Amino acid sequence: MKIIISHDVDHLFGRDHWFRDLIYPKLWVRSISQAASKKITWKECRLRIGSCFQKERNRIDALMAFDRAHNVPSAFFFGMNQGKGMSYRPEEARESILKVHENGFSAGVHGVVYDEPEWIRAEYDRFVRTAGFAPCGIRMHYVRTDEKTFIREAEAGYVFDSSEFDREQGGTQKDPYRVGKMWEFPLTVMDAYLPGSFEEAREETLRKLEACRKAGLHYVTILFHDYQFDEAYQDMRNWYVWLIETIEQSGEDSFISFEGAIRELEG
Repeated sequence: MKIIISHDVDHLFGRDHWFRDLIYPKLWVRSISQAASKKITWKECRLRIGSCFQKERNRIDALMAFDRAHNVPSAFFFGMNQGKGMSYRPEEARESILKVHENGFSAGVHGVVYDEPEWIRAEYDRFVRTAGFAPCGIRMHYVRTDEKTFIREAEAGYVFDSSEFDREQGGTQKDPYRVGKMWEFPLTVMDAYLPGSFEEAREETLRKLEACRKAGLHYVTILFHDYQFDEAYQDMRNWYVWLIETIEQSGEDSFISFEGAIRELEG
């Protein structure tokens, strides 16, 4: 199978959530509760709370270095709007978008509005104004969609979307398909829908990949949020390192970009 790796950039800086939303109080309460119930260590709890006061909360640089070292042509999706805990402004993302692009990775839109055509197009245009080039594609924040979202995205000019996700199953086992001139890449594995411990996440991922292989899928799309590439999220960071190294050493699977997959599909 061909494996597509992608990263949603939900947070950029420590200041993102100061006086903009209630993410930090919720993070503090959740982290203390998880540490008290031994789901995470107290060190992880301290690091998560401390991240709120750091200049940068993203781990884009470290993740690019890791992906490059393992020849992973990953894609990063950036918000061009605010909503549901993503609170940085488009102009604040410009430097990171250009850095991703200049380092040879793909940069796209992490969409917020999924049900209004004019806003879907506005986020596309805002990315172009911010970055100076068109987005590679789009994934909706919290993978929110309705029956017309993909059509609206295709009409807005997006080359691909990767938002189809079965929440009940914790992923979608389906090959890419056309929506007008746009390609839809269903999301197979998302870190947020995996069990919390490394061992459980590893076993669940192996199960999902084997099910895809038995179903005859040619392409599998995996999402890992960049901010978790950090000691504060040790189990998820270890899971991502294990995942990439496992695929890299596999004789059956290999990495491919969204653009590479589209070239194959259209070729």
